[in-house]
Amino acid sequence: EDPRATILRGIAKNLANRVGNPKWFELSQAIEEATKEEFRRLKGREIYCNVDFYSASVYHMMGIPTDLFTPVFAVSRISGWAAHVIEEKFAEAQPKPELYRPDADYVGKYCGPQACEYIPIEKRHG
Repeated sequence: EDPRATILRGIAKNLANRVGNPKWFELSQAIEEATKEEFRRLKGREIYCNVDFYSASVYHMMGIPTDLFTPVFAVSRISGWAAHVIEEKFAEAQPKPELYRPDADYVGKYCGPQACEYIPIEKRHG
């Protein structure tokens, strides 16, 4: 399983409890479990959600407007996309027969269940 997904799932659960509205977290969990069961039935193996799966429910519970979900997603990935373009365009890139999945531990900053807070732009100072 994507270790970032494990962390984000925990954040989603804690946020759901904190805001007193578990609807989106419970729906996300139900979809994840149903998908896993169906994949096992059809393919005979496991499938795991990636870090993005719980993002929408977390964004929603943080009060981020729905029309900003895609821009937030894109902003968090733009440097990686740009690096890939540069690598493919200017480096001597070799054909890649399969998706590269690095095996690494997440070492980024974990804000914890109580410290995650979205502040609307109009309320920000600075």
